[in-house]
Amino acid sequence: MRTHTRAAFVAASALALALTAACASDDTDTTTAATPAAAADSAASTTVAFDDGWAKATGTEMTGVFGTITNPGDTDLHLIGVDSDLGGSAELHETVPGGSGMMMQEREDGFVIPAGGELVLEPGGNHIMLMELGRPITTGQQITLTLEFDGAEQDVTVSARDFQGGEEEYVGGGHGEMSGGTSHDG
Repeated sequence: MRTHTRAAFVAASALALALTAACASDDTDTTTAATPAAAADSAASTTVAFDDGWAKATGTEMTGVFGTITNPGDTDLHLIGVDSDLGGSAELHETVPGGSGMMMQEREDGFVIPAGGELVLEPGGNHIMLMELGRPITTGQQITLTLEFDGAEQDVTVSARDFQGGEEEYVGGGHGEMSGGTSHDG
């Protein structure tokens, strides 16, 4: 996992993050489990809901993860990275207009999830990309992701689904222009 300097954020937002945990709703179909922040001097945790989280089942070395991440708290959260229990690498991606269609690219600054708001991850839009996978992902398989925020981490679990999508092809080793339309399914 990535190592981030977290002390300043944790000290400034420990109270806000604790309140966020108290505000979380469990009346939706959510696959979420909170973990304590990695900072040794803090017990603060980030609690978000990852509603309808899923990954595309695949036999290739990469796939996309989709769903809606909801921030029920009263403080904006900055999603800066992700890791998975599958090994390989993981990146936050966006899909933007390119020279001959839509292109996917790493979102190096991550995503801000506004207080009381959500981040929608969907084929053809913002998504999590799992790459350099050493084995297939099968339908129904459970995948644990660690969402990395400034100052905290949270584990969530998603299920693999069979999804055909647009059957896009990728140029440039998994990054670059997509053929076959504007959707992206990893």
